[in-house]
Amino acid sequence: MLTRFRLLASWACLALTTVCAAAPTTIHVTADLDITQLRAGVWMHTSWNTYENTRVPSNGLLVREGEGLVLVDTAWGVQPTIDLLDWVERELRRPITRAIVTHSHADRLGGGAALAARGIPFDGHPVTATLAAKGNLPAPRSLESLALPGGHTTLGTVEVFFPGPGHTVDNITVWIPAEKILVGGCAVKSVDSENLGYVAEADLGAWPASIRRLQARYSGPDVFVIPGHGEPGDSSLLQHTLDLLERR
Repeated sequence: MLTRFRLLASWACLALTTVCAAAPTTIHVTADLDITQLRAGVWMHTSWNTYENTRVPSNGLLVREGEGLVLVDTAWGVQPTIDLLDWVERELRRPITRAIVTHSHADRLGGGAALAARGIPFDGHPVTATLAAKGNLPAPRSLESLALPGGHTTLGTVEVFFPGPGHTVDNITVWIPAEKILVGGCAVKSVDSENLGYVAEADLGAWPASIRRLQARYSGPDVFVIPGHGEPGDSSLLQHTLDLLERR
């Protein structure tokens, strides 16, 4: 199995046509938060929490957009998100102009209170907004164009797409076309995943069709895919997820 260093370094080489970029560097911000710069203007944030007595990493993204930044998913909890926002202010010195949360679970939305406290607007699927409000949590602005499978919208320089129900009924993805990066969230499994993980709120019947919609829209040899948990990879992660679904 490729290590994170080798996977990210391989993508850095792929991203350039004639020379290999330096391997991405990971900064350990706290014991529960890492930041990895994937390339100029793109950073992956990885936070840890404990699930079933095991420390589990959770991925999100920061993308430079003009003079500001777009955040995809909070860190896993309020304090790690505060630490992430503090690091951005201290090291990047650019404002986060908006955020997108890819579904309603705590590994995506758990830092919503930290965003709200700093006046950072955030968007999500209509169901995510409803579930957050029912749970007395800060709710994202509802992207009504994502209500049905196949729905999509463009927010600045990124595309937000609802492939259909999967890990949850509200899991959405974010595509950064200039970088050919797909943030798959928890709808997409890492290559080292041997099962589908937490499926108590999943729609297992609809999930395969949702992955096929992602394959039809975003597959290609130069697409870089960031799953919700575990190591990033290429678009073969979509097929790997589909294989896990078909073997369950």
